[in-house]
Amino acid sequence: MLETSAFLKERYSQPLYGAANGIPSKNFQGMAWWSADELGLVQDPYQKLVEAVDGEWVEIEATEEDLDIAAGGEAMMAYARLQYEALDDATRASLKAKLLRYCELDTLAMAMVVEAWIDSVS
Repeated sequence: MLETSAFLKERYSQPLYGAANGIPSKNFQGMAWWSADELGLVQDPYQKLVEAVDGEWVEIEATEEDLDIAAGGEAMMAYARLQYEALDDATRASLKAKLLRYCELDTLAMAMVVEAWIDSVS
């Protein structure tokens, strides 16, 4: 949808997600989910979850026991680890924060599909 919808490109290339006058978020501040690479192809928004760990908006301290969460399988593994493993507090906090961000982006992705459909029929 991000590759074909001009509406999504216009809306989500602006840093409005989690901005004061934009779309409310509990886990992000001023995110622009639509961006293109040097060839003009849409970048995977989920990859931003991994790249942003070193970015300014993330206040997560990664540990050696930590996982990057940018796909469903990784999210399931993190959730299972939170339930069944004895983790130190830093790892537990990091996994929880990353899982919340992944789940919020996953929900936003579904909303984006609906927004693109609504735009295409109007």
